[in-house]
Amino acid sequence: MSILARGQKCVIVGGCPENIGLVVEVICRIGPHSAREDAYWIRTVSGRPFHQLWIDKELQRGSSSEAITDRHKLRPLVDPKDEVHEIEITLQQTKEFETQN
Repeated sequence: MSILARGQKCVIVGGCPENIGLVVEVICRIGPHSAREDAYWIRTVSGRPFHQLWIDKELQRGSSSEAITDRHKLRPLVDPKDEVHEIEITLQQTKEFETQN
């Protein structure tokens, strides 16, 4: 999976069911941490605490707006302007290819 940059907005797609769908911001990439292969330190964009959060071996409610999670539980949100820019680049490359042949 791609490395997420600091400040990247993501949606949670795995983990505690009550947190799925929350929009979070990447504080930093931690890398390998405890049993996690690729860990990230994140916080909720709203500033509200997570609905559920594992602290040690206890599931706690509303205790923090920051957490450490696995990369595979995060999907980056893409700015629609970025997608349009990528499409424009692809079209330009296609036109250049066509004119060369």
